[in-house]
Amino acid sequence: MAVHDREELNREGRAVRRETRASFMSDTKWRKVLAALKDHPELGACQCVVKFVGQPEEHSLGNIGLYSPRPWIDTHAFGPVPLRSIEWMLFPYVAEYRRSDRTIPVTREPQDIDGVAQIMTGLGRLPMEWTDRGLLIRGYLPA
Repeated sequence: MAVHDREELNREGRAVRRETRASFMSDTKWRKVLAALKDHPELGACQCVVKFVGQPEEHSLGNIGLYSPRPWIDTHAFGPVPLRSIEWMLFPYVAEYRRSDRTIPVTREPQDIDGVAQIMTGLGRLPMEWTDRGLLIRGYLPA
């Protein structure tokens, strides 16, 4: 069983300082973003793709629990994650849902990214940018 404590947060903080050069988001800002998405069910099941500091692959976040201790979120896919490890979060124009059974085709659904942008703009100044994939919120600049 993994222990999610101050030492793990310190380890994450050292990795972030080693692999990034500028920080734009704090744990509190990330929680505000995720809580705002949960507070607006009219957006539907909004998919977001996350890249973590020090990991080359992207991950799709499914259900997110905000009831964990402040510097963490609880994800269904890979358990508790420290918020400070999020390099960026992308809200794609088209959500892609893959099944574990490879014989079932990928489901693609358009998302209301303009609605997400309006909600994020209402939260204050966030480091948002539009890309060819969708709306990106940047947590760090890579080194």
